[in-house]
Amino acid sequence: MEQIHDYVGRVAEYFKDQLGSVLVEIYQLGSLAHGGFSEIYSDIDVGLILNCVAPPSQMERFIADAKALHADYGKKLSVFWGNPEFNWGRLPVLDRLDLLDHGVPMLNNVKPVFPRPSKDSIHVALRDSLQKSYLSKLAELINLHALEPQSRKPYIRSILYPARLIYSWDFLAVNSNDCAVEYLQKCKPAGLDLKPIEMALACRHERCAAEDVFALKTDLHRQFASVIGYIKSRP
Repeated sequence: MEQIHDYVGRVAEYFKDQLGSVLVEIYQLGSLAHGGFSEIYSDIDVGLILNCVAPPSQMERFIADAKALHADYGKKLSVFWGNPEFNWGRLPVLDRLDLLDHGVPMLNNVKPVFPRPSKDSIHVALRDSLQKSYLSKLAELINLHALEPQSRKPYIRSILYPARLIYSWDFLAVNSNDCAVEYLQKCKPAGLDLKPIEMALACRHERCAAEDVFALKTDLHRQFASVIGYIKSRP
């Protein structure tokens, strides 16, 4: 973790040098901020709040250069950025929630201050994420005959996603995988098999291998159908 924090610190200093007074603050997000970071399965998420009337013209180059600061960690770096009004940039609803609730300021100790996304906008974002990031890729995962190295991360994420979605749907917030799985164990959605989800969490904590989770032969169609049934039953 020390090397990762060193890399993230260099990323923060790089954006500070490039953006100057335009950069209000840079934050650690995701599992770096709310806990449960896995060097194998986690992305390195950072968020930038900018104070300017239009997006910086060289932002894409800045992000590419930040990734290039480390050959391996740069591949995991995800940069979310925008102004407080969120009328440009890349700072979607769920990442705004994460920023508000868990963002760790790295430069000026500026706490994020902007309106919290509405319940409707959060639910729309969750439905979009479910469809675009998971359901659209389900067939590929279901047809795997073995878990190759490049499939481990998307497979474990798909196994864990029902917990994350249900937690965010009910609490209108983003939290760690640990908190999401703990909530799932309490609410026990109908038809959802908790064993693979709990094992996938153990995998993130390096207590078992991704292949052990895959060996359960989880019915992903049923898992996601249960999730859809759950959110349809909730207000």
